[in-house]
Amino acid sequence: MSILIDEKQKRRYDIHRRSFENIDLDYVPFIRTTDFTRSSGNRSKTPHKDDRNRLIHTLSINEIWAYLNIIKQQHVMDVYEQWALPIEYTIEICSELGINHPRAKRSAKLGYESFDFLVKLDSSNDHKDLRYGSWLAIAVKPTSELLTDRVQEKLKLQEAFALLNDIEFKVLDSDQLRTVYSETLEGLYVHRCLQPFTERVYPEWLNTFRGEILFHSDMRMGDILKNVAYSVGIKPDLSLHFFKHALWCNDLKMNWDERLRLERTAQKLGVKSL
Repeated sequence: MSILIDEKQKRRYDIHRRSFENIDLDYVPFIRTTDFTRSSGNRSKTPHKDDRNRLIHTLSINEIWAYLNIIKQQHVMDVYEQWALPIEYTIEICSELGINHPRAKRSAKLGYESFDFLVKLDSSNDHKDLRYGSWLAIAVKPTSELLTDRVQEKLKLQEAFALLNDIEFKVLDSDQLRTVYSETLEGLYVHRCLQPFTERVYPEWLNTFRGEILFHSDMRMGDILKNVAYSVGIKPDLSLHFFKHALWCNDLKMNWDERLRLERTAQKLGVKSL
């Protein structure tokens, strides 16, 4: 019996799969924000953590927070969002599990299931191939949907594929992701890279800042940043940029349970030198 796959999804899958398997091609996610003609949640394109030519396509605020939480981990090498599972696998898995195979919207034909994120954990090779290295698959769901029957079936499908391919599988729900930590990461991410032509100034700023918080931890953070800017001879805005960059890069540490408000003291924020 022939398998009827939705033609539009099949074309998207072929492009997506080639981009993943060929190390010379830029990765193209199976689902992109441009694939939607109507408003559908909080869709956005976030700059990749390293590759300036690549954008990460996320379909909800939970996925944005999940991406930021993922890349903040030191052992993460790369992240592939909206990664589609090969349909030859999912047909057999659905048959074994006794569940209906995913279908394309507004179509009776078969569609593709996808991981929200596929994470490469191993730096020992350059392959974008599941046979090499360590991988982690992540599904991101609103907490309110986790107990619905169809969501549970799709999660079982994803988990089974992960198990067959020796991939660790994890589910992140909105209750786990809706935290002060996630919100702080969102505010710091734009500062992950130093502004052009500021690299030589940053080490001096960091050393001056460390001295300032050592003796004045009871001062408001905004005042500390202004004092450091004056000492180094830079504008306060650049001092703030350096501060947020230092937090993202772990050159400084803070209490991630506290909201990053500059009217609070360094001591209250838990800002310390490593």
